[in-house]
Amino acid sequence: MKKKILVIGITMAAAGSEKSFLSFAGAIDYEKYDVDLLLARKAGDFLSLVPKEIRILEMGKMGELFLIDRRNAKRIIGKRYLAKNPFRIFGLAPYLFQMKKADGQKARSFAANRMWLSMMEKMPDCPGEYDIALAYWGDRTMFYMIDKVHAKRKIAWLHFDYSHPPREDALYLDYFKQCDKVVTVSEAIEKSLKSALPEIADRVVTLENIINRREILAKACEEADFGDDFHGIRLLSVGRICPQKGYDLAVPAIARLIGEGYPVRLYIIGEGQREYVQRLGEQIREARISDAVRFLGVRQNPYPLMRAADIYLQPSRHEGRPIAVEEAKALCKPIFVTAYASAAEQMENGRLGLIGEISEEGIYGGLKRLLDEKELRDSFIKKLEELAKKEEKASAVMDIFE
Repeated sequence: MKKKILVIGITMAAAGSEKSFLSFAGAIDYEKYDVDLLLARKAGDFLSLVPKEIRILEMGKMGELFLIDRRNAKRIIGKRYLAKNPFRIFGLAPYLFQMKKADGQKARSFAANRMWLSMMEKMPDCPGEYDIALAYWGDRTMFYMIDKVHAKRKIAWLHFDYSHPPREDALYLDYFKQCDKVVTVSEAIEKSLKSALPEIADRVVTLENIINRREILAKACEEADFGDDFHGIRLLSVGRICPQKGYDLAVPAIARLIGEGYPVRLYIIGEGQREYVQRLGEQIREARISDAVRFLGVRQNPYPLMRAADIYLQPSRHEGRPIAVEEAKALCKPIFVTAYASAAEQMENGRLGLIGEISEEGIYGGLKRLLDEKELRDSFIKKLEELAKKEEKASAVMDIFE
């Protein structure tokens, strides 16, 4: 008899967790498992890519709580939480007071998280019984899984660095203790989590993201259209356009390189937070490099552009283990990454790509070195080609269900 699995997500937007899920879904043995994917909203550029064997469910109107952020919080809370019962505002008042009086972003974030949990309590339980529940989209999906899902085993999957941004240990410890396994995507993140919460060390494991290199290579064969006729050095970055990804650190570094005569152009694939994108645009205009930074929007298939680019750039402030870097490795591209938590592990301490400090100076220096030293770029390509010859295995991921 097949085991029933519930995977809890938010949307199928074109982002790292969603892309990781698609690779994960491709490794599932559907002869052994019936799989439901429960989304807060059945939407996103990657929705059509979900395997046909997976049944896609939606949380309903209250699922919009999963989409709350600083910009839309008032609208969503008013529409989805208070509209039917305005007296619920009194239950939120203590958290709102804490947020208003909080001394610093850390305390405000803790209070906001607690307030979100109090609202989630009003959501109905997920119908049905499952053998395994898997919270694949981070914090909120884990909270929902523990409080609202009926399953024999519960697994939290962390694609982020637990220590960035800071999280309330007492709250997370309570939820992690109710998980049968807590999966991280890098050994560095596992070490960080165990250090912060040693009480759950026995249930924390690391499973790297699955990368289907054959599929990536096949999709990369399509024509690469950057939308220009630029003949210089193309730098490419893929990811949500938000402060975490560090594009505001990369822009002045690019400006300095251009000022020194390097013929470079940065292409960014992804969508972003409106306010941050606006600030980034102003920064680009003030640096007078509007022609040197191009926003390409969401691409369901970024691999032709990744293949055609000269250097892949990941200028992040913090990361779990970015899947876009793994894809660039699969395509054997010269890579520069900043020193986020898993960078040394991901790049084998600089053997597979260059690592620099998380700063304008670090990005500038690292790119300059890659641009100046062709032998270094070639050595990275050669080592990645050797790595690609190793057999890919997905069995370890499926073992987590047994």
